[in-house]
Amino acid sequence: MPLALKVCRHVVLVAAVSAIAAVPAEAQTTAAKSPTCMSLFTAAELAQTVGPGFEEAEARESAPGETECAWMARGGTKKFQTVSVQFWDLRALAAASWTLAQAFEEHVSAAEGVATGKRELLPGVGQQAAFVPTDPQGLVIVQRADGVARVVANNVSKAQLTAVAKAIAAP
Repeated sequence: MPLALKVCRHVVLVAAVSAIAAVPAEAQTTAAKSPTCMSLFTAAELAQTVGPGFEEAEARESAPGETECAWMARGGTKKFQTVSVQFWDLRALAAASWTLAQAFEEHVSAAEGVATGKRELLPGVGQQAAFVPTDPQGLVIVQRADGVARVVANNVSKAQLTAVAKAIAAP
């Protein structure tokens, strides 16, 4: 291997190690501990709160600190049901220049803009939570100490959606 290529590889390696070392340990730890939609709400919890028969779609990270999980059930008495959870952790909110309260309000207000009704606060759920009826969907926004979750569901009762919100709000 030519000496110039060896030197170039060494410089790239040193630069990469230096960049990692420059990130404060606290930020690395916070990112590693940040919850995701997958850790906030599981398929087992979905079966307990909404019912069995849901198939899980592939969970994904849309952007750093923003995760999405979705489940779908076909057949049964409701014919077709979906539950989708999107979660923004503190990193994602900081990237958008939002506080927790601003992110909560933004999502609730946006939902009210297309809703069939206005928000209904859900006392005792997370730091704050709101149900917004959107026919045939239902929507719940939950503010936790470590981020904001949005749950959108089709053909799921308000009681079931509230149970999902409570499960997500639990630490």
